[in-house]
Amino acid sequence: MSQGSPEKDPALRGPLAGSVRLGFLMLYAMVFLLAVGWVTTNLRQVPPDSRAVVFRFGRVNRVQEAGLLLAWPTPIEQVRLLPASDRQIEYHVQAQQTGFQSDETDMQLEPNDDVIHLQGERDLNNSAYLMTGDGNVVSLNATLFFTIIDPTAYLLVEDHVRPALQRIFLATAVSLTASRKLDDFLVAQPDQTGSAAADAGNPNTLALAARRQALRSDLVAAMNARLNKLRLAGEDLGVGISRVDLVALLPPVAKTAFDAVLTAAQIADQEAAAARTDAAQMTQEADQQRDAVLAAASAAADERIRTAMSQTDPVDALEAQETAANRDTLLTHAYQDQIAIILQHAGEVTAVDMRGGKQLVLPGPMP
Repeated sequence: MSQGSPEKDPALRGPLAGSVRLGFLMLYAMVFLLAVGWVTTNLRQVPPDSRAVVFRFGRVNRVQEAGLLLAWPTPIEQVRLLPASDRQIEYHVQAQQTGFQSDETDMQLEPNDDVIHLQGERDLNNSAYLMTGDGNVVSLNATLFFTIIDPTAYLLVEDHVRPALQRIFLATAVSLTASRKLDDFLVAQPDQTGSAAADAGNPNTLALAARRQALRSDLVAAMNARLNKLRLAGEDLGVGISRVDLVALLPPVAKTAFDAVLTAAQIADQEAAAARTDAAQMTQEADQQRDAVLAAASAAADERIRTAMSQTDPVDALEAQETAANRDTLLTHAYQDQIAIILQHAGEVTAVDMRGGKQLVLPGPMP
C-alpha cells in the first residue's frame, strides 16, 4: 500500500479527523430532521367547525372537510382554513354616519347667520335614512349572518366580500323599505294597538308582528336573489345570507315626537285601566245589592206562599171530603169552628134572628 493512503496517514486518524466526522454526522442529522419537518409541514388536523382549501402552486386543488389533512409541503401546496359550510359568519353593517345634522331628520341647534343649508348637501348628508312607503324615514342598523357556499369563489374575492355585501344590503333595503310602512319596522304608533296586555291576543298586533318577521325573511330572500344574479353573471362571491338582524332607528326629532305619543298613550292606558277598575267595582256592588234585593223578595214571596197555603189547607181538606150529601154538614161544622174562634176575641155579642119579625136598632160607632 502506498505511503499516502488514509489508513496510514496519521493526520486522518487523529482527534481532529474524529471531530470533523462527528460534525458532518450532526450536520447530516440536522438536515434530515429539517427535511422531515418540511415534509410534514402540511400534515395537520382540520377542526370540526372548519374546512381546508389546498392550493397547489397558487391554484385551488381541492377542499378538505374536517379530519386529517395530508398535503405536500410549502411551497408545493399551501393550506388555508375556512369556516365550515354550516358555520355562520357575522358582519355588522353600520349605517352611514356623516356627522351632519339637518332640520329634516336630525336634531339641529340654532345655526349662525353665515350657515346656509343647501338642499343638495342636505340630501347627501341624509343618505343614511331610507323613506318608507307611507312617507316616513327610518335608518336601518343591520347585522348580517352569512355562510361560505363556494370556498374557491370566496377566496378569489375575499377582500371584496364584505363591501359587496354592504352595497347589496343597502340596495335591497332601499327597494324593500319603499314598499313597506313604518309599522313594519318598529312600533311607531302605539295608540293604534292599545296596551301591552290587551295586545296579547289582538289580531292587529299579531299581524304587525308577523309582518315585521316577514320583513327580515324578505330581506334575506332579496339579498340571496341578488347574490344568485352575480353568480350567474360569473361574479360569484361564494357566500349566502342565512339571517339578518335589524334595528330600525327614527330621526331624533321624530323619535321625540313618537316618545311623547307613547307617553300619552301609556297615561291614557293607565287612566282607562283605573276607570275599568272603578267600573268593575261599581258593577260588583250593584250586583251584590241586586242579589240582596232578589233574595229578600224571594224570601218574602216564599213566606207569603207558605202562609196562603196554610190558610187554604182547611178549605182543601173540605173540598177533598165534600160530597153532595154531606156538603151542608161540612159547611156548618166549618162555620162553627171559625165563628167560635172569632167569638173568643169578642167582648160582647148581640145575636139577632134574621127570620124573626122584630126590628132591632144597634148603636153604631160614635162620631
